[in-house]
Amino acid sequence: MNTYNVTAPDQEFSGESCGVLFTEGAAVVSDEEKTGRQAIEYFRRRGYGLTPVTDVNEDSKDGGSDEGDEAFDPAAHDAAEVIEYLNALDTDDEDQDAEFGRVIDAERTGKVRKTVLALAEEG
Repeated sequence: MNTYNVTAPDQEFSGESCGVLFTEGAAVVSDEEKTGRQAIEYFRRRGYGLTPVTDVNEDSKDGGSDEGDEAFDPAAHDAAEVIEYLNALDTDDEDQDAEFGRVIDAERTGKVRKTVLALAEEG
């Protein structure tokens, strides 16, 4: 089962879309059931931001995450904060390089800010 943080194109939207309840442009959806999978596909086609929520147990394998931590969601931060987060990652480390790629992918399907995506071009 995969769970995703969803960011609506309209950051002020509160209501239901494809059976998923949004509050101020944000929601969570799981692909466990068919309706969730259909909603995820709809959101992808319509340009919603979809960021995978990582399993806490997977995060704890690196020893650096506290229980309850969620994956960094670039849509929940301004461009300067995302750039600061990405610049702090050591891309020579396999796990941190994967995190860099995950955040860039989330940015590409979310807000698509040129200043953030420019970091991927540099590396």
